[in-house]
Amino acid sequence: MAGPGGHGDWSMLGAGGCGAAAVHVDATPVRFDTPIPGDLLAGLTWRNRRGQTRGLKYVVDGRLERSVSLQGFYRLTPESADELAKVVGNALQAVA
Repeated sequence: MAGPGGHGDWSMLGAGGCGAAAVHVDATPVRFDTPIPGDLLAGLTWRNRRGQTRGLKYVVDGRLERSVSLQGFYRLTPESADELAKVVGNALQAVA
């Protein structure tokens, strides 16, 4: 018997599924209309739990050509988060 959404693997959870609920946190809204300057995009860095830092791969002429380097569990470094927040903040002010 299939569970929620027709997924047989979840049938052991019963008809109601796992009962999980979305968690809301106050955060900057996701936007898809805010361009990120190419020099900033190339300079963004992330850090994983082990403290390893990495940047984006596949940035060519200020454009991200493949999104694969955005996958994984990494957090923006504080410096990159600050720079990105400035770009998003300026975009939000321009709309208001």
